[in-house]
Amino acid sequence: MLSQRESSRKDPDSEPEVFRSAGSLILSWAWFVVAAIVLVDLAVQGRDHVALVTAVVVLVITGIVYACAWRPKIVADSAGISLINPVRDHRVPWLAVVKVDVVNAVRVHCTPAPGAARGKVLYSWAVQSSPRSARKAALRREVANQPRGRLTPRPRSLQPPPGAPPPGAPKYGELPDAAKEALERSSAEFTAGRLSERAQHARQAAARAAGAHRPAGQDAGQPAGAGQPGEPGAGQAAGQGPAQPGEPGADQAAAATETQTDTGSPAAAAAEPVTAQWAWLPIAAMTAPLLLLLLVALV
Repeated sequence: MLSQRESSRKDPDSEPEVFRSAGSLILSWAWFVVAAIVLVDLAVQGRDHVALVTAVVVLVITGIVYACAWRPKIVADSAGISLINPVRDHRVPWLAVVKVDVVNAVRVHCTPAPGAARGKVLYSWAVQSSPRSARKAALRREVANQPRGRLTPRPRSLQPPPGAPPPGAPKYGELPDAAKEALERSSAEFTAGRLSERAQHARQAAARAAGAHRPAGQDAGQPAGAGQPGEPGAGQAAGQGPAQPGEPGADQAAAATETQTDTGSPAAAAAEPVTAQWAWLPIAAMTAPLLLLLLVALV
C-alpha cells in the first residue's frame, strides 16, 4: 500500500498492490524457522531410520505450508488482477472484471467468454473472511455508528469562534471519515473494495480513451464512416445514393465499420481473455517430498 505522501505524488492505480493474509504469512515464516532448526539438528545428531523419516515429514509439511499459506496472494497492477492460489494462477484484465465481493473469501466475477452463458467466478486463497472476522467488523461498525451522549449541553452559538475548524472537519485527535471506514471493515472487505475501485477506474479510463480515438463530430452510437443527413458518407459519394449490397464499395464500407466498432469500443478491450496456468513449483514442492516419504517408508 502507498503512503499518504507517495499517493500525493503518484497515481495509486499505476502502482502494483499486493494483498495477502498477515496471519498466514507469520505462520509460514514461523514454520520455516522451526523446520530449519529441526533439519539442522537431525543432520548433526540423527543417524538412524527414524531421523530420516522425521526429516522427510518435515519437508512434506514445509512444502504444504509453502504452497497453501505462504504463496497465495492477490496482485493488482495497471493491467489487471493476478490471483495466485496454491496450485493454479489466474490473470484477469481489469475490463474483464464484473465485480469483486466477499463470500468467505474474495471473489472476482469475470465477463462471460465468447459463446458462454455466464462468466467465471474466481476465488482467492490469499484473503479469506471467517465468520469471526465478519462479526468483529460488524461490531466495529455498530459501535462507530452509535451516537455518543454528552454530559453537558452544547453551547449555542450562531458563529464559530475565530480559528475554529469548519463544520464536519475532524477534530484534534480524531480520525478522518475515510480512515474510520477503513478500520471498520475487515481485511477481505477492504481488499474487495480496493479491487472494485481500481476496476471502476480502469473502465472509466477505457471509456475516455475510446472517446479520444473517435473522430470529431461522430456520436458515441454512430458507426465510423456514417455522415450526417445530406452529407456524403462512407459508401455514399457526393451526388450519389448509398451503396447497395452487392455493389462495389458496399463490402469495404461494412468491413471498415466493423473494424472501427470492434477495435475502438470498451467492449472489444473487455474481450481480452481470462488466463489460467498451473503452478508447477508448488506442485513439485508438495508431491516430491510425498513420493520421497513413500519411498523411505517402504525401505
